[in-house]
Amino acid sequence: MQIRPTHIVFTLLSQCAAVTFLSCGHSSPTPSWQERRAIDSIVGNAGGMDSLTALQEKMEEEGNKLGCIVVLREMGKRMRNESRFEDALNLHIRGLQMAKEAGDTTEWVQALNNVGTDYRRLGVIDAAQDYHYRALKLSEECADTSFAARKNTVTSLNGLGNIYLSLGNYARADSVLRLALEGEKRLNSSLGQAINYANIGSIFSHRGDYDSAWVYYRQSMMLNKKAKSKLGISLCHTYFGSLYEKQRDYGKATEEYLTAYTMMTDSKDEWHALNSLIALAGIYNTTGDDDKTLSFLSKAKAMAEHIESKEHLSSIYALYCKYYKRKGECKSALQAYERSVALQDSVLDMEKINRIQNISLNIERMQQTKEMADANLRLQQERTERKQAYLFAILILSTLFLIVGGFLYFIRMQRQTHRILKKAAKIKEEFFTNITHEFRTPLTVILGMTHDLQRNSDDAVRNKANAIERQGNALLSLINQLLDISKVQSAVGNLKWENGDITAYLAMLAESWEDYASRRGITLTFHASDNVTMDFIPDYIDKVVNNLLSNAFKFTPDDGEVTISAEKAGETLAIDVADTGTGMDRETLKHVFEPFYQGENSSAQTGSGVGLALVKQIMDSVGGTVTVESSEGKGTVFHLRLPIHNRSTLKSRSWTIAEAPIVSEPETTLTDKEEKGKDCHILIMEDNSDIASYIGGHLEQDYSVHYATNGREGMKKARDIVPELIITDIMMPEMDGLEVCRQIRDDIVTDHIPIIVVSAKTSEEERVRGLEAGADAYLAKPFNSEELLMRVNKLLERNRLMRERFRNLIDIDNAEDDDKDTVEKKIERMYGDDLPDVNDAERQFLERVTKVSDRLLDDHRLDVTTLADKLCMSPRQLYRKLGVVTGSSPTIYIQKFKIQRACHLLRSKPNMSIETIAIRCGFEHATNFYNFFKKTYGITPMEYRRRDDGEAEE
Repeated sequence: MQIRPTHIVFTLLSQCAAVTFLSCGHSSPTPSWQERRAIDSIVGNAGGMDSLTALQEKMEEEGNKLGCIVVLREMGKRMRNESRFEDALNLHIRGLQMAKEAGDTTEWVQALNNVGTDYRRLGVIDAAQDYHYRALKLSEECADTSFAARKNTVTSLNGLGNIYLSLGNYARADSVLRLALEGEKRLNSSLGQAINYANIGSIFSHRGDYDSAWVYYRQSMMLNKKAKSKLGISLCHTYFGSLYEKQRDYGKATEEYLTAYTMMTDSKDEWHALNSLIALAGIYNTTGDDDKTLSFLSKAKAMAEHIESKEHLSSIYALYCKYYKRKGECKSALQAYERSVALQDSVLDMEKINRIQNISLNIERMQQTKEMADANLRLQQERTERKQAYLFAILILSTLFLIVGGFLYFIRMQRQTHRILKKAAKIKEEFFTNITHEFRTPLTVILGMTHDLQRNSDDAVRNKANAIERQGNALLSLINQLLDISKVQSAVGNLKWENGDITAYLAMLAESWEDYASRRGITLTFHASDNVTMDFIPDYIDKVVNNLLSNAFKFTPDDGEVTISAEKAGETLAIDVADTGTGMDRETLKHVFEPFYQGENSSAQTGSGVGLALVKQIMDSVGGTVTVESSEGKGTVFHLRLPIHNRSTLKSRSWTIAEAPIVSEPETTLTDKEEKGKDCHILIMEDNSDIASYIGGHLEQDYSVHYATNGREGMKKARDIVPELIITDIMMPEMDGLEVCRQIRDDIVTDHIPIIVVSAKTSEEERVRGLEAGADAYLAKPFNSEELLMRVNKLLERNRLMRERFRNLIDIDNAEDDDKDTVEKKIERMYGDDLPDVNDAERQFLERVTKVSDRLLDDHRLDVTTLADKLCMSPRQLYRKLGVVTGSSPTIYIQKFKIQRACHLLRSKPNMSIETIAIRCGFEHATNFYNFFKKTYGITPMEYRRRDDGEAEE
């Protein structure tokens, strides 16, 4: 649509006249938000253009200026949505003049933005930029903080951002559009956010950053769907198509463009619909679909001519030029090119008009100075009045709340909260006490019966009873510690403070551990600089020190050192428990006192994670502190600090120190079980040896079983023995089970091995993570042993069937088959793509073996050692992997490969001698070749060639 210079000049003169009138007159009072909402509701519920026209006439008769302005705004928007841009511009300019006359700042800013958008659709970029900028400045200076005023600001920013985007100033466009996006977020406007996300995505697309463009376009799509914007959804499909087209994924690009076009089919917004039409014509032209190219170009041309869009017509004729050029119709291509250039030149003529308009707009800006000064004064007055109203309302409300109800309400709520907390603490303590006794009853029966089993059973049953007893004791210890934590937290009952020599008590505690330290070869040292008499709770000191010593011995290797020291520092007793154990990493240090926390690198003997939480709770309850220092490989030091008081009336007594709690007994010793006749190997990765022994006990009768206590050791064994199946836990030291799965799948030596994950993590999310990492099955602890065996047998059976199918595929046995077609078909299949049902990793391995074998055979170096070296494997690894995948040893595979090469040469080289073929296929002597060929096929090489020749003659 062409903009006539006379029309622009008339528009500018009209605006200047309106400004003069406004500067001389007086503005009406600003309408309230209730009035605006009522008018917007009436106009929004109006029907078509006829209804709006009738409503406009009614508003004029009633003298309702706000109503007239709103109706003109809505009519202009509908015209613009129907691509009638010049009509929309006329309506919005009328609305702008009326808003200025009425002094309505909110509608004034909206009208400026609408006029700017109309000019932008018409291609008059300079005028559009001026109107959006004026709208932004006016809205920023306005003291109004209503939703409509804030929406005006972000609309102005969006308009300026679109202009900078059209001009290719992507840096400035990005800055302005992000401000608009933040404003829409504060307004909680889904549609506004969707528009700005799409515009920012276009910036990334123009820059070639397609990954970022995808992120913003998808966010825009999500918000458009939330806002139920059919136009926005259609535009997003067009954006998706453009990204797919730039990435040369023409199938998905076509699909997205068609979706966008389908959604816009019934729309009157031809300006937006043209984008999908032109995009479809372009993609079909690129993919060579001539009929659809011409069909969509024809539709686009008719639509562009209807709305007089020269920019779109220029693009359409450019596509015609590409189409005719591709078809070799040079004359038609030249005509289309000339037409496109002419239309583009016409657009450039419009840019000359824009420059003329800029001069006029500069004159208008000078005339607007007084108007802006008056507006600023009016806005300042509004701001002052609003502030005074806010302060007065705040003062009244604050006084009422503080004096009348605040104090009484606070006191009542404080008392109620105290009663609730006290009752909750009592209920919690009673619950833990009751549940502990409930657990102890069945545990007593379990532990008692395990003692009987150990006395009256054979070694196998006794070992299982030992494992049950260890796990039962661990559960009983955990229950007792949970009860202790509950008691400390709820502070139920009177604390039994006693006054005495705490260093003597610590010395007795240390002495109770000496026998255990001696058995482990660990040096246990206690040192106290002075005797310290103070108030303390023996039961608490016993639990704290024993927990710390238990941890120290647990993580200290044999022949290490554990030290306890006590020293008075002013009014504080400092107790340190140090060891020379494995230490902790930084991440574990951050969470070491959290209940049930276990670090990523915890060893196999890590406990429940409750003991240190109990230590922390006890120290907090008596006003002390506990901190920790640790370094991996160098050991750990726990620092206890207790305040020294001497207030207790209960004086020193003779303490009796119970036998030190024993650190968990050594678990079952695991040894690999590899026996002759059991060629199927299974590797079990599990840091808990009792569980590993339990799993292995079900498999040792039928398979050779190997064990690994951590992920790193398991990976080493997997590469070394190349097992038929792997069973792994997820939570293991050094390397977790998920990482094991990923490394197994990324290693050519092990990528074919099926994996079963057995884990205590039972959530659906964890199960999905395990399967994504490469596991073939995921079982939750506690698991059913029959299900585990069924999974193992099914996976091994699948591998066995695959090997049989592959063996049948490559074994060509013609001893009793005289059917020439059958022999030929089997030989052709050996070189075809009809492989058995193998997975991608196995298929890639077979393809790689075949390619390497081909090259080595050409160089007369095809043997097992060289083949393994080229595949970056050891001969043993090649033997295990090739046997698992094909069922054949490397030696047999190489012999069959040579024979297959010979068959190929016998068929394709009829003039080559048998002796030459034998040498080229890696046989040192023709006699060996004859014998092996006849043993394989039941016929001699010459008979095979004659049979092939006879078939050719037929």
